[in-house]
Amino acid sequence: MKEISLEKGDHVNKLVVVKRLEIDNNQGNKEFQTELTMLSQYQHHNIVTLIGFCNVNNEMILIYEYASNGSLDTHLLNPSSQLSWLQLLKICIDVASALDYLHNHVAQKHKIIHRDIKSANILLDENLNAKLADFGLAKIGLANQQNSFVITNIAGTYGYMDPQYGRTGFLTKESDVYSFVLCERVACVDYNDERKFLFHHAPTCYKNDDMEKLKYINPITLLKFSATAYQCLQETREHRPTIAEVVFQLKEAMEIQVSIYELNFIFIKVSMSLEDEILR
Repeated sequence: MKEISLEKGDHVNKLVVVKRLEIDNNQGNKEFQTELTMLSQYQHHNIVTLIGFCNVNNEMILIYEYASNGSLDTHLLNPSSQLSWLQLLKICIDVASALDYLHNHVAQKHKIIHRDIKSANILLDENLNAKLADFGLAKIGLANQQNSFVITNIAGTYGYMDPQYGRTGFLTKESDVYSFVLCERVACVDYNDERKFLFHHAPTCYKNDDMEKLKYINPITLLKFSATAYQCLQETREHRPTIAEVVFQLKEAMEIQVSIYELNFIFIKVSMSLEDEILR
């Protein structure tokens, strides 16, 4: 991918991202057509916007909106990243909202399964709003059957991939739910055993009441967030929540977190006022 500034049309001097796919790769052609179809038909404020494309003389190019804060994984890998817990929680809600749209609201009889949810495919704009990207592996399934699935060749990113999908090749919406919860942090961490992969490490921390090791969270929101994450990482899809339920739980956690910040702010102001009175 490359960032350029457009000089013509309705987007003069607008910074965009250009993605050029390999012309000698049949899989690349299929992914190009899939992504073009998905982003042309379905729009959501938490899904990256497709501005244009080229498919002439074996040149396959996609042009997207530019996300000035890059991908989420670059922030998670950067020890000096300034993302707060509240900002990360908002990013999680944004991505969950995009998935809720794809799973439940794109059309009356269809659902879209992204199939490659990971932190590298979550882009952040200038206001740190999250945009879900890279729909080349996405699949369309039937929405009117609760237990419908798509039989497909296994694809995705190991470490984020639903293990049940990896074993059986049966893809469902719950496969996206499993991958989604790993996006708050890169899926591989610095261990030499099975803890290297977050899908092993997160449930262990939850069971041991030790979620602070993953990332500091205010204690009042910790239980709700960690319980939701633990449910999403269940081995069998039947025990995972729907993405709509995840959105609801995360928004509740956000409300609690914001309330705590407001109470702390009030407490600080009152304390400062009392200190001023004493000094007088």
